[in-house]
Amino acid sequence: MKAIFSTLILIVLFVTALAIGAQNDEIVGVNYLIAESDMRLSWLMAGLFIAGFISCLLFLLAFYTRIRLESAGLKRRLAKQQKQLNKLQDEMVKDS
Repeated sequence: MKAIFSTLILIVLFVTALAIGAQNDEIVGVNYLIAESDMRLSWLMAGLFIAGFISCLLFLLAFYTRIRLESAGLKRRLAKQQKQLNKLQDEMVKDS
């Protein structure tokens, strides 16, 4: 439910930004490192928004993957230690 609500808010914000940006038809000059171009401000804003959104998703994916790998390693380590603990407990019961 929380994910649906968050996605809905994101979609509403994106549509609102597009609606506001579509009304701005001013031409601006954009200076790159090696080139220069003139483009509509609304297209520039939309492109930068999408580029930022995609870069954030890539960072999120990288952190999520790292956490999943750490979690899998810790689960394997826990299972191994649980086996060792059970083995030691069984030996202590046999010795008693």
